[in-house]
Amino acid sequence: EVVKTLQQKIHGTILEINLDSLVHNLNFYRAQLNPGVKMMVMVKALAYGSGSNEIAHLLQYHNVDYLGVAFTDEAVLLRKNGIHLPIMVMNSSQEDFEKIVKYNLEPEIFSIDTLKDFIKYLDQLSQKSKIHIKLDTGMHRLGLEKNDLKELVTLIDRNSESIKIASVFSHLAGADNGIHSEFSVSQAEHFSKMSGIICSGLSE
Repeated sequence: EVVKTLQQKIHGTILEINLDSLVHNLNFYRAQLNPGVKMMVMVKALAYGSGSNEIAHLLQYHNVDYLGVAFTDEAVLLRKNGIHLPIMVMNSSQEDFEKIVKYNLEPEIFSIDTLKDFIKYLDQLSQKSKIHIKLDTGMHRLGLEKNDLKELVTLIDRNSESIKIASVFSHLAGADNGIHSEFSVSQAEHFSKMSGIICSGLSE
């Protein structure tokens, strides 16, 4: 009876993706950017259920600058399917370093320990890599904090032959909701100060 009841609740579902609408939205947001500002598009979790391979190829055709994924295996699959755009990996660990280097991926760095581990791995192979620095400006999920910045700058400076910062970014906790605007502005101010410390501290 239980199986029969559950079987009766199964329904076929079809998700249709209008690629013309996707391109329209892409161009709308691109038009809001100042000249020279790059665009990264997140395609994690199968492009939020839309099909990461198909969406990534469309974005590559329309010349976005970067793709972002949650996990290394997602990026590897895109590489194996002909995606050559730069790809940022948001969650990476020591177990992923080999694939990150092999497939020319760029890890998000949100802790000093991860940065040290990655530098050590690169040094062993005499390899170079770009990295993306995530700052915690108030969301308190992941990210380097202000008291980490001095050590961060020192590590980057001492290992400039093996790592290069591709971007510095943060995560606004409530930017999609107007009631959190004051907090979002506060986060933006924190980001400006923290990123300024990084830029002014680096040799180049």
